[in-house]
Amino acid sequence: MHIPISAAPVGALLTLTEAQPISLPLRKEYVPLILDGQSLNFRADSGSARSFAIYGPSYEALKGEGSCGRTRSGCYFCPTDNPCGDILSRKRWNVKFADGHQFEYVEHNVTLVIPNKTVPNFKIGLAVAYSNIHGTDAWVFGLLGLSIARTNIPETFLEQLKRRQVISSLVYSCHAEERGPCISGNLTLDDSGITEVPPVSFRGHSSQIKKITVPLLPLTLIDPYGNRWKQKKRYASIAVNRKTVAGYVDTGATFIDVSNKEFEGIVNLTVSTMHQNQHELNLQSRDELVWKDPKTRFYMVRREAVPYLPTLAYYVGDPTHQIEIRIQPKHLGSGCDLRSCQFDISPSPDGNIYLGHPLFRAYDVKFDLSNYLIYFSPHRSNAASVGQAQDAEPGTSKLPLVGPQAK
Repeated sequence: MHIPISAAPVGALLTLTEAQPISLPLRKEYVPLILDGQSLNFRADSGSARSFAIYGPSYEALKGEGSCGRTRSGCYFCPTDNPCGDILSRKRWNVKFADGHQFEYVEHNVTLVIPNKTVPNFKIGLAVAYSNIHGTDAWVFGLLGLSIARTNIPETFLEQLKRRQVISSLVYSCHAEERGPCISGNLTLDDSGITEVPPVSFRGHSSQIKKITVPLLPLTLIDPYGNRWKQKKRYASIAVNRKTVAGYVDTGATFIDVSNKEFEGIVNLTVSTMHQNQHELNLQSRDELVWKDPKTRFYMVRREAVPYLPTLAYYVGDPTHQIEIRIQPKHLGSGCDLRSCQFDISPSPDGNIYLGHPLFRAYDVKFDLSNYLIYFSPHRSNAASVGQAQDAEPGTSKLPLVGPQAK
């Protein structure tokens, strides 16, 4: 077990000056922070308002000495000049996640170091217990909650930074690369840059929903040449309800959630496009094209099918001010091997629609929590490619026209 001997980083504490944007590297969903001189990693999660590190002694008591070194997040150990002998008797906070993971954490004051800033007496959670309601091994991670405040959370990570004048506003942005797995790029706190696209209001202030949600019209599919396929088309049987629903804008969600009907439509249209382009499908059933991995419980897709996937199109915002967002095939498959890719689309088990990692691979997303605004800026390389064909493999010919334009 590693016991730090000093809570203070090398060098004197930096004097807080006028707040400047803070850029944190985002690597496969995680950002680095330094607590009491210890470098740790945290999942950046716009779907949660809670922030905590993993308490090392509790984790190693469960998993064995040295096990913290095998975690992605790393663990926090109380240094001699910031002891926490009473930690297990402190008030506990509980948090549950949609995938069944549960954490119990306590609060602890640390010295926080983020780029060019040192903040003493910063309050953060330390997770001391973890479980999974499905009976599987708990996936343990440090969490950086970036959502709006909740009545049952005293103060969020961003609110503390603002109160301490480390940042001047509750505004941040996520810029991710176009390819997975997960999301990698930069997380910018206090992002004061000018955004050229108009904002969309989100509804996190709702008394029923204390999360960042946007009004969302149900999905429309666009084939490789821009033909729209709605519920009346033969190969894309999609829900006929065109009322708006709440879409959760969530950096912590791996998938784009869709209804069962929409998922069926995506698979059907992919098969249709492949058939019409004379692509040989040596399949006994469509379950060999898209299937659920029994170990990870993630959906997988044949790698050769990815270029034939449809583009997902949503209208986002209130009826008086809507914008269209499009998520292309290249944003939907990740972690590919020679045979298959993880399919970052999933039927929603509870009807909730989460706009996860594929959205952030397609757009720079900026959150203004004080004014309940969100900005979707398409990556520059997407502006010209929306509605255009994707090459099946480098060096092969492009897909011929399908649908009405083929006539």
